[in-house]
Amino acid sequence: MSSPPDAGIARAHLRVARPTDNLDVLLHFYEAGLGFSVLFRFADHAGFNGVMLGHPSADYHLEFTSNREHSVGRCPT
Repeated sequence: MSSPPDAGIARAHLRVARPTDNLDVLLHFYEAGLGFSVLFRFADHAGFNGVMLGHPSADYHLEFTSNREHSVGRCPT
């Protein structure tokens, strides 16, 4: 017996990942300003540092990464 077409939607998880040149400023904005929680942090993973932000019970999170060898600037990516 197959599941209805929308049966997996309740288990879906959305991740939006973006690069940034300033994790500290970004982290303050999302934590203090918007009330997000730090779900996970990593440092020097293949040259990248990053943070995942969200709400622990939500089915989504935002991931921001930086790399000391690459500048993102202010351009959208």
